[in-house]
Amino acid sequence: MPLFDQNICFYDYLKIPILILALLSWSTFYSQKEKNKATPFVTVYDLNGIKISKGRIAVLTDTSLVTGPREKPVTIEVTSIGSIKTKRSAGHNILMGAVIGTGTGAILGFATGGEGEWWGKGEGAGGFGFIFGAMGAGIGAITAIFKKTNTFSIDGDTIKWKAFREAIGEQSPLP
Repeated sequence: MPLFDQNICFYDYLKIPILILALLSWSTFYSQKEKNKATPFVTVYDLNGIKISKGRIAVLTDTSLVTGPREKPVTIEVTSIGSIKTKRSAGHNILMGAVIGTGTGAILGFATGGEGEWWGKGEGAGGFGFIFGAMGAGIGAITAIFKKTNTFSIDGDTIKWKAFREAIGEQSPLP
C-alpha cells in the first residue's frame, strides 16, 4: 500500500500542519498584547451605612465618584459617602462557584448517562449537577475566606477621600 494516495494533491497533506501552525502563531501573537486592567469593583455606602451604589469605578474626581455600568453611571458626591468597600461580597464567590459547578456537572452527567445504565442522561445531568454545584459552592466559600477586601471610611471628609484616591490609584489605572 503506498504511503500517499495518488489521487490527492501534495498540498492537501499540508493543510492540517499549516492550520495548526497558524493557530499556534495566533495565540502567541495575541498573548503579546497588553490587556487593559479593569478598575476595582466597589460598594458605596452613605453616612447612615445604607448602600448607595455598586459597580466598577468609572471616574474619580476631587469632589465625586462615578460608578456603575457605562450605560447608567451613578455620580456620588464626596460629602454623601460614608464608606467604600472594595471587591464583591462573599455571596458572589459562592454563587459563581455553584453556577460553574452545576453547569460542569450537568454536562458531565449528561455525557456519562446512557440508556443501558441504571441512570439515564437526565438523571445523570441532575445528579452530577447537584453534586458538582455543591462542591463549587464550597470552593466559592473557601475562596471568599481568603479574599482581601478593603473598607475605606470616608465620612464625607475630603482628606480621607484624597487618601482613598491615592490608594485606589496605586491598585489600578483610572481614566
